[in-house]
Amino acid sequence: MKLHILLAVAGLAAVAAAAPASAAVNLINNGSFENNGIGVGTVAGWTKSNPASDAPASIISYNSNASYPTGAFGEAVTPDNIVSASPDAVGNQALYFVGDFATNETLSQLTYLGVGNYRIGFSYYLTANGLSNINNSSISASIIGTPVAMTVINGSSTGKTWFYATGVANISAAGHYLTSLTFNSNGNPAKDVVIDRVFASKTNDAATVFVPPTPAFVPEPTTWAMLVLGFGLVGATLRRRTSNAVAA
Repeated sequence: MKLHILLAVAGLAAVAAAAPASAAVNLINNGSFENNGIGVGTVAGWTKSNPASDAPASIISYNSNASYPTGAFGEAVTPDNIVSASPDAVGNQALYFVGDFATNETLSQLTYLGVGNYRIGFSYYLTANGLSNINNSSISASIIGTPVAMTVINGSSTGKTWFYATGVANISAAGHYLTSLTFNSNGNPAKDVVIDRVFASKTNDAATVFVPPTPAFVPEPTTWAMLVLGFGLVGATLRRRTSNAVAA
């Protein structure tokens, strides 16, 4: 091989080696809660269940002095500034869990996970007025009921500062898994929590949790197309048989 070709190949190899690894992708849909309006209501990409009877989870705006449900009862929450593994940028909104009577108050979605390890996490912020309440609370991120990242909010917790909870889950069977955020409070009044930048991304880090290989069955787009085509053929056959019967 000629010298100039060798040098060109070596140069390309050096560029490839120096190039940064591809950016992590957040597999959680609307993990930063920016794709919806503020207040109580539907949260795009998420399914709500077991809402607190007194004050269901809501979307609030940062730096807002508004009362619930568009703010944290008049206490302005500063934007999420914690360094985390989330690939999402900080936006203008966050999720606010505040109910005193929350029992497994949950936001969930189906997330496709291939075989491998996934870092799961979220940022959280404790308001000063919430921490002054006497009863504790907790928040966890789980995959089909297996907690991966969580925190307990009690009298020793620090307020008005962003923190980060994370863990690494091992997935041994590819498929769609129910990923959830679950809030529990332990009485009236209870400590509340603001959540932002929920994420799940592939990692080479060692697993801290092993998720049972029981994904939900969700047909892929090609499977849906085949099912629709099959239904169409069955319908056409039935119509043909009906027409033949009438003609006879």
